[in-house]
Amino acid sequence: MFRTGNGLGRAARACYEALKAEGFHPLAVDLSTMFNQADLEPCLPLGTLNQKESGTLIIFANPPEMERALAGLGLRRWHRWRIIGAWAWELTSPPRHWARQTRYVSEVWAPSQFVADSFSGEFDCPIRVVPHFIPVTGRPSDRTDGEEPLLVLTLADARSSLERKNPAAALRMFRAAFPASRSASQKAEFVFKCRNLHLFPAYARELQDAAEGDERISILDQTLPEPDQSALLDGADIILSPHRSEGFGVHLAEAMARGKSVIATGWSGNLEFMSAEASILLPYRLGPVKDPTGVYAPQDPVVWAEADFDAGVEALRSLADDPARRARISESAQAAIRRRLGSRVYRNAIFSDEAPHAAEIVAA
Repeated sequence: MFRTGNGLGRAARACYEALKAEGFHPLAVDLSTMFNQADLEPCLPLGTLNQKESGTLIIFANPPEMERALAGLGLRRWHRWRIIGAWAWELTSPPRHWARQTRYVSEVWAPSQFVADSFSGEFDCPIRVVPHFIPVTGRPSDRTDGEEPLLVLTLADARSSLERKNPAAALRMFRAAFPASRSASQKAEFVFKCRNLHLFPAYARELQDAAEGDERISILDQTLPEPDQSALLDGADIILSPHRSEGFGVHLAEAMARGKSVIATGWSGNLEFMSAEASILLPYRLGPVKDPTGVYAPQDPVVWAEADFDAGVEALRSLADDPARRARISESAQAAIRRRLGSRVYRNAIFSDEAPHAAEIVAA
């Protein structure tokens, strides 16, 4: 989904860029139009699938889309392609019907050990952990003069479950940490940037009610072009994510790569790259999945996390009151991403055993 602003789209673009950075020559084939999800202009050269009888095809589309994707790409049963499903999931077990789709793939790539553990209980095929490539950009955040308001940013895609992303908790944490009575030296603003929020009007009303007309709070419902998305991250001081579960957390890794202080729930796929030294991990308790938005159906014994509210409030206050600590976390964050999610790490994860010829790699 190269022209899609969701997590799979970002992951596909990261795969392409990682292979290029390591000296390979992948071909990028876009599926966004096929699935009516093209909402971005192309930011890398796109091509069409060659009709060779063999090669390696990496598909960044989840199991429900696999058959349609393969048919749309023109692959046939007699083709001898190595087909890799680069699949994403966010809970401790995938939907049971996903297992049937493994017959179309040679192996599955999971972006984190958390996702690999989820898949391993249901899938009878090779599963490889391939954390996303996240390039480090810019210098660590050094805005410590206090003249501008502290900007706290929360990001989500409503189609990926607002209950899972939990922005309402983030908004309440912000208001508790920075009540209007706080001194002018601790001014702060909160931005919730979301895609597809309008599709869930009940949750949107809940957010508006929680904001209570607070002028420091902005809610943006739109898909931003890549330069604008980058500018939004660059302008933030703190990324706040009291999520209930993440398969990986691309936006958290991208923020850390830009030298931002990230506060997030200390559970699930974001632990692939987050640590207490390079971020603030919130304590939590586990409970059954309940998603009124309907994105995730109840499935025993699947659980997710509830971040500790008071810990989130305290983390925000601590970073606001201690710019030097923010600077230390920012620097450690970039170092962690460079060490854990660099292009060489990506290459090693992909080619840890038998490597296909570089010219035959296709990402879709």
